[in-house]
Amino acid sequence: MGLDRNALHAMMVMPSFPKNYFMNILTRNTDPKGRVSLPKSFASSTVIIEQVSGTELRIRKARVVPEDEIRFTEENRRPLSDRDRDLFLQLLDQPPPPSPALRRLLRPRAKKRRHE
Repeated sequence: MGLDRNALHAMMVMPSFPKNYFMNILTRNTDPKGRVSLPKSFASSTVIIEQVSGTELRIRKARVVPEDEIRFTEENRRPLSDRDRDLFLQLLDQPPPPSPALRRLLRPRAKKRRHE
């Protein structure tokens, strides 16, 4: 039994997936205003609607965080270890010499004159 080229190519490109790998695909119609009814699991949820392309939207449930629970990054930082603190303070007191690349960047450049 021989396989044609298209069938062989499809077998090589499409690996086999478990039966429940793909999510359920729902087909819905929009009303004249472009609204669509979502599954009941989305009821009373805040959603994120992302336009992937001109013909595709991605709808995900959003996780809402109250404003007073949002933390600044400074609040989440751990203090330096004793070793790291000592190294930091030593570098402030005795900074290393500038590298050649830094020296080139800091070198004053001659101003270009405009010909009048």
